[in-house]
Amino acid sequence: MNITQQPAMVAKDTPFGSKAIQIYLISILFYTTSHALLILLPLNSHALGASPAQIGMIMGAYMFTSMFLRPVAGKIVDRLGYRRIFTGALILNVVVISMYLIHELWVFAILRMAQGVILSFVSMVLHLMIIEVLPEKARGQGLSLFSLSSMLPYTYGPFFVVYFTDIVPMSYIFLALIPLSVMTLLIGLNVKLPEIRRDAQPPNANPHDTESYRGWADPKLLFPSVTMLLASAIIGTVAAFLPLYLANRELPYAGLYFFAETVVLITLRFFGRKMIPTNGRFPFRMVIVLICLITTAVGLVRMAESMPVILIAAVCNGIALSMLYPTLLTYVSFVVPERFRGRGIGLFIAAADFGTSVGTWALSLVANAYSYEAMFSGCMAIGAVTLLYILLLANKQGVRT
Repeated sequence: MNITQQPAMVAKDTPFGSKAIQIYLISILFYTTSHALLILLPLNSHALGASPAQIGMIMGAYMFTSMFLRPVAGKIVDRLGYRRIFTGALILNVVVISMYLIHELWVFAILRMAQGVILSFVSMVLHLMIIEVLPEKARGQGLSLFSLSSMLPYTYGPFFVVYFTDIVPMSYIFLALIPLSVMTLLIGLNVKLPEIRRDAQPPNANPHDTESYRGWADPKLLFPSVTMLLASAIIGTVAAFLPLYLANRELPYAGLYFFAETVVLITLRFFGRKMIPTNGRFPFRMVIVLICLITTAVGLVRMAESMPVILIAAVCNGIALSMLYPTLLTYVSFVVPERFRGRGIGLFIAAADFGTSVGTWALSLVANAYSYEAMFSGCMAIGAVTLLYILLLANKQGVRT
């Protein structure tokens, strides 16, 4: 990797360097437009006469396209470097956001696929950039803050969209997203880093790094990827179906649940960032505790009869959501060979996306065939399988310390 390390980058073990702050800001702006469209597009599509199935296809095209492209995006970034790809993706983002002013369903479907392509590259490059600018001892903190920056828009983006749709025409809201995408591009162009090139072998590199990276055949990548995939299936299912489940049981606590979960998530992502290990060893005990919390939260939701039970479930899930992804991602960033870091991180994120999308869909079939209670029981079973997977295979896979 031909890269000159900047002394300013490693002067302090802090995740708040000027370049890191710029990357956090890019993430906030980029995901603000993304989360706003999560609400704006279904509303506008419904107004154009789309059926629920058509809306589902339009919205699903985004994540499915991104999920399948992430490993490819990581490989391309590893080979070509981040700068031209990042600039091109952000320019394309401005173009795509501007084209949402064409209110046609077929246009929405094409643009969602294009956004999936953009997400796969922008997300990949942002992950690599934040790792590059952070000192190793602050990597876990920085990745936690980076995850927080991508989650923050989810707390206000949908709210503002719903609020303004009652005040102004929806086309005005689409129009307001264009300057946000332009600001994202301008700040992205201003982040000056040495080009990340991984097409040359550094002189002190491990000779095994010259080989083609094995990807998921590497146990140190496969193990956290499978763990994140299984956990994401539970997390995505709870997020998607908890409001319907509580409404079906005539329990008016869905809003309170998500509010409490969000407060815990934001608080821990910021103040708990120093708890994330940055020693390159698999965080065995922490992951076990977090999976137990996810499984406990699902069990509490399934048996929910009162507000205190819902709040305890929200707190448990909020703790797990805040810590599991950045903890496993930090571990992956250390164990994947540096020349193939983009590819490794792409595979890890793809596993998380696959768990969220396909896992939620599969569990929804259980709810459709049986009941919501059976679906949440299935989530608890997945949690138990995840725990067994970690406990029984950690030693075998060579990741337990």
